[in-house]
Amino acid sequence: MSTASEHDKNVLKTVLKISGLMFSYATTGNDVNSWALHDLSLTVTEGEIVCILGASGCGKSTLLNVIAGLLPPGAGTIEFSNQSDAAGRIGYIFQNDALFPWRTVGENLLLASEITRTIPKADAGEKIKQHLQTFHLQEKVLRQYPSQLSGGMRQRVSIVQALMFNPELFLLDEPFSALDFYTKLKLEGEFVALVKEQRKAAVLVTHDIEEAVAMADRVLIMSKDGALIAEFQIQPEEGARSPDAARGTAKFAQYYQSIWAELKMVIGQ
Repeated sequence: MSTASEHDKNVLKTVLKISGLMFSYATTGNDVNSWALHDLSLTVTEGEIVCILGASGCGKSTLLNVIAGLLPPGAGTIEFSNQSDAAGRIGYIFQNDALFPWRTVGENLLLASEITRTIPKADAGEKIKQHLQTFHLQEKVLRQYPSQLSGGMRQRVSIVQALMFNPELFLLDEPFSALDFYTKLKLEGEFVALVKEQRKAAVLVTHDIEEAVAMADRVLIMSKDGALIAEFQIQPEEGARSPDAARGTAKFAQYYQSIWAELKMVIGQ
């Protein structure tokens, strides 16, 4: 018989809950064809990575911007860990990093302590060192400028920068698409390990089916009118939990084919 404390450990906290979300770029009118997001509902729990696939222009990036509070929803609700405020709970990582080119890496990473004023610089320095180790970055990188770093290193720094705000939820908009394949695999693995070990949550937008199957716990398909129309629960083979190990397995190929078949129907609509 399990105890109450054991039961609590097995209950996953809901980090993000979206209900009936609607959004339109149109300033007037209620034409259904004007909605970029249509009656969209989504729940993401701690330790979970949800990936969204769909045709270009279907509203994937718009969804991330609405979740982040950069765009106001037209209807529906967005809740974060039973709170209504997104501030301080989200780390947004883009395809191109948002590092300030005139600041060193170290200065970029100290932005969190400057903006929030809740993290003493001494504590921030210790957190930076811990995060650098997680993403296999040497401390000498702190003295360099973003322009002196490779694409993979810049994205690692971008993730560390987001981590400095201690987010519960990561939003990722094709963050690995510009990287070479080897760097992409390494960074995918490091990010998945981070989410699982620190019980974060993530919503990842990508056009890469392989990336989606390798990284996600769930893969969702978005239609051209901004609705979520299909869901695939991803359960990798035993011993193939990392994105690198998952590739090449029989299950990986099966998921790829099923998702591609669904996506082809959506793109062809």
